[in-house]
Amino acid sequence: MQKYFITSDDLNNKVLTGSDVFHIKNVIRNRVNDEILVSDQNKTCLVKITSITDKEVSYEIIEEKIGNTELPVFVSIFQGYPKGDKLEDIIKHGTEMGAYEFIPTLMKRSVFKLDPKKKDSKLIRFNKIAKEAAEQSYRDIIPNVVDICYLKEIDFSKFDAKILCYEESAKNGELTNFKTIVSNLKPNDKVAVLVGPEGGIDDKEVEYLESKGFVRCALGPRILRTESVVFYALSTISYEMELKK
Repeated sequence: MQKYFITSDDLNNKVLTGSDVFHIKNVIRNRVNDEILVSDQNKTCLVKITSITDKEVSYEIIEEKIGNTELPVFVSIFQGYPKGDKLEDIIKHGTEMGAYEFIPTLMKRSVFKLDPKKKDSKLIRFNKIAKEAAEQSYRDIIPNVVDICYLKEIDFSKFDAKILCYEESAKNGELTNFKTIVSNLKPNDKVAVLVGPEGGIDDKEVEYLESKGFVRCALGPRILRTESVVFYALSTISYEMELKK
């Protein structure tokens, strides 16, 4: 059953509008009397479609669904901006795994160069990917792709735990810091996970991040690609907080 995130106004008016109409008509090919889920990020309802036009889909509410598909902690991903379309995959799959927000971060070894004229269009694209992934994975909220920022523009003061995913720690045999941080997380903690771009994290950036409270962490003894790190971190947090008994 497909889930759609809609505005509070559309939920009150019992309609879906915009691109969701095309998706319902031409992709999922729903018909009148089919059931779908709709959510305004505050509540989720099971609804039955009552009419479909070119501009809107109307429905009646069957029942409100009570559930929680969110991680018990709020994980913010600070991803060193990678090459190509890797960031799109990180946002898509990171959303499926429970990330709360994404902040594409420009670092010394980032190959990507920000064109201010294209910044808004990129953020629109990234947030669209997050919305679609949140619908597919039955999230309660849509993670926000906040902004594209330079490292030293970011305020890290709100976080309870700060994880610096650092390949040199793996090379040096450090295998306890990540486990210690994750095992001590408490529900509703705010967690910052920072990942470098393909070229890694510059030594001065490491020093700066440590001054902000980040802890260097290896993610096991192997060296991961930048596009794999977020998935490892989120999976481990999910296991510790949701699956471990």
